[in-house]
Amino acid sequence: MKQAFYSFIILMAILLGGCRSFSLLTIDLSYPPREGLNDSIQSLLLLNRAVDRRFTDDPADTIQLRFFEKQFNLDTVIYDLHASDTLLRVLGDLLFESGRYDVVIPVERFPKRDTLNVYSDPMTWEEAEQLTSLFKTDAVLSLDYHKTDVMARYQRQSYMDPETGEVADVYGADMLVAYIAQFRIFYPAYREEIPSFFLVDTLMWSDLDYDLKELFRRFTYVKPALAESGIAAALSLSGKIAPRWVATPRAVFLSGHPLLRNTAPLVRDHRWNEASGIWEDALPRARSKSLQSKLLFNLALAREMEGNLQEAIRTGIRSYETQYRKVTEAYLRTLDERRKLLNLK
Repeated sequence: MKQAFYSFIILMAILLGGCRSFSLLTIDLSYPPREGLNDSIQSLLLLNRAVDRRFTDDPADTIQLRFFEKQFNLDTVIYDLHASDTLLRVLGDLLFESGRYDVVIPVERFPKRDTLNVYSDPMTWEEAEQLTSLFKTDAVLSLDYHKTDVMARYQRQSYMDPETGEVADVYGADMLVAYIAQFRIFYPAYREEIPSFFLVDTLMWSDLDYDLKELFRRFTYVKPALAESGIAAALSLSGKIAPRWVATPRAVFLSGHPLLRNTAPLVRDHRWNEASGIWEDALPRARSKSLQSKLLFNLALAREMEGNLQEAIRTGIRSYETQYRKVTEAYLRTLDERRKLLNLK
């Protein structure tokens, strides 16, 4: 994230420094996870072994009524099936959309549903092997513990307007949802360790109003708040084990020559293979160093988009050596930063 921000600052400095002949393009780049799994794990079976018979799927109004009966002053643990399942399903979507994993979430994904399972013991390797064989995945990602604690508080305060002397009431409501979730990875092909991820965080909602009914009309209900905590937990784990996609600015030459203008639609449609083919064909015939350096710059960007960072750097250096430009120098620095981030030589 920082690298994308610094790249943007460098480009903006160049833009403000004088006339430019390049355009800015926003692209999504993949950045490595903070705690990646074994590279051999390409597919995951997701199970929820945290859900037991304590978990219910009460309607939103029913849960809300419990809090209103306590005048919205209540601190309690809620075992909500919908929130726990939301965590698992959103996590599956995030992992799949990252492009790193294939994901299977079976219909029967609550193997402990009919038991009282205060804290799930790790499954045996035999169980893990049977499951991965049945669903044809490399590993099992199991939610083994999930707990949500909801604390709600309501208060009314009176104050005097110093100018009018009138007394008015202000109603306030606060709600905290604290979640704890533990996931374990069972990879039968590698039994030396069981990676575990312990997720803890708190979400907060707070609001004020002069009208009590209006305050609670718009204040977040407990049931959706529980689901949001599940989404937050899914985002947290996905950020640890899956690549992150970050919107990043990149410079590209799309004007100053008919050839560059003609390839602009291809670039905007991200048809890099077609555009780079045209640039490569035109490069030997380009008479000016200015056009040669622009074509090489664009080709470097195309190589980066294709995932060949080393070739992008080599082509960028050729552009830099053909004709110096500040934007080329900035781009080479950005590529080098990304190379280090990806641990490439």
